[in-house]
Amino acid sequence: MFVFLLLFLASCRTVPLLPPAEAGKIPAAFEAGLPDSFKAQQTLVFEFKPHWWWPTIRMTALGYATVNRKTGDYAVVCLSPLGVKLFDVACSNGVTTTRLMIPVPGDQSAMGKAISDDISNLYFNLTPPADADVKQRGERVIFRGTQGEYEFNGTSGELVRKVVWAKESRSTLTFGDYRRQAGLTYPATMTLENHRRRYRLMIKTVKLECLPAWAGQTPSEKP
Repeated sequence: MFVFLLLFLASCRTVPLLPPAEAGKIPAAFEAGLPDSFKAQQTLVFEFKPHWWWPTIRMTALGYATVNRKTGDYAVVCLSPLGVKLFDVACSNGVTTTRLMIPVPGDQSAMGKAISDDISNLYFNLTPPADADVKQRGERVIFRGTQGEYEFNGTSGELVRKVVWAKESRSTLTFGDYRRQAGLTYPATMTLENHRRRYRLMIKTVKLECLPAWAGQTPSEKP
């Protein structure tokens, strides 16, 4: 009985809170460990439910991405297993273009805009604004600003969840299975869920190459 009591008490042990100054340093340290520029080969699962009473549309795909987090430029293409393009999104010099070929009902233009915004949120603005409120919940350190929320693991310093609030929209992004490449860290699994558009995109990076600078690679160039 005594052994069980000890095990119960150990399971109830609280995680000590970080000093506020230390908690506040987590985002900057995380940002410093991310690759500035890279290309990635990915597998994707896209799920879409146009209405609550519709069956879920589910597609698997291959993804190729090139991202420069310093310039804000990126290009992402998504292909079916047979090589048919489902969508591509690119941003260059602040101008974003989206071509959506996914056969889903509804407003294709609005869906394309939502996907491009969500993909941008996956790769950019991964740390909170300097004036964000900070609170700790167990081992999680949560930064809350006017346009979103960032949740970090207080032990590893890794971003695990990001919530983006926009006009009449809300997206939740989760990050996990962090890997190291060339001394830098990146999440090998990412999930984004757009609550208004009723879709979910699950991404697994199977290969990532850090680049010294934006070298003009296109997403169709397979690693």
